[in-house]
Amino acid sequence: MPTVTSENKAEHDRAFMERRGQISKNKMQPKNKKGQPILAKIQLKDRELPVTMHPIEAKNGDKIAHIDPKVFDKAFAKSSWQYVGEKGKGGIEGRYEKFAEWVKNADSMNASNVAVNKDGGVTFGDGRHRYAYLRDEGVEKIPMAMDEESIKYAKKHGYLTDK
Repeated sequence: MPTVTSENKAEHDRAFMERRGQISKNKMQPKNKKGQPILAKIQLKDRELPVTMHPIEAKNGDKIAHIDPKVFDKAFAKSSWQYVGEKGKGGIEGRYEKFAEWVKNADSMNASNVAVNKDGGVTFGDGRHRYAYLRDEGVEKIPMAMDEESIKYAKKHGYLTDK
């Protein structure tokens, strides 16, 4: 295995994702400024925001699935210890507001990472404040990083959308 350096990391991550079937090697995959593949886009206010996946989640084999926040949020609200309500209520103090400020000038963002269990319960690994902000902004189709099992259960419980 070659040594991964800051100069070849983006190329290494892309090759890894190609081998895992997470991105196509036949198509020219658009990338953000850091060299991460853009896997989805969302309409946020007056602009389109590219969405990438954190390299660790990509290496774990996660895929992007689009959730319907109107359905998904009901399940998320049952996780009272993790739930981030409207305008960041119940979240880590200042996290929601910091994301709201940061995203104004962001060239892309990583998808939130969530697990869905067989009973429909949801647990965020990363990005619950991000998700809450997008939900509050009225984004109707939010890309999330999930493993195959979570995607299966999210589909079963009606959390995914094709909109």
